[in-house]
Amino acid sequence: MDHEKWLEQHDQMIADHEIRHQRDMERLQKLQEGTEKTLRWAIRLSVQDARRQRKWNQESKEKMAELWQLLEAFLKRSGNGGGNGKH
Repeated sequence: MDHEKWLEQHDQMIADHEIRHQRDMERLQKLQEGTEKTLRWAIRLSVQDARRQRKWNQESKEKMAELWQLLEAFLKRSGNGGGNGKH
């Protein structure tokens, strides 16, 4: 094989490699974009869930306080809060 032919083949191999590399990079970028999109979605859902949980916790705390007050009022009305069962 002469030197010119070898250089042509070498140049073609380099060009083919660059094309494959470019395709691989494009594929990796698309995968990265998909991963970032999924991550943003998961974070958004996580934040929404945390907000819902805090709201639910606060509402539960308020309802428990209300129930405690009702229970205390009931116990006071039923006789000095003791509750020995005799009236």
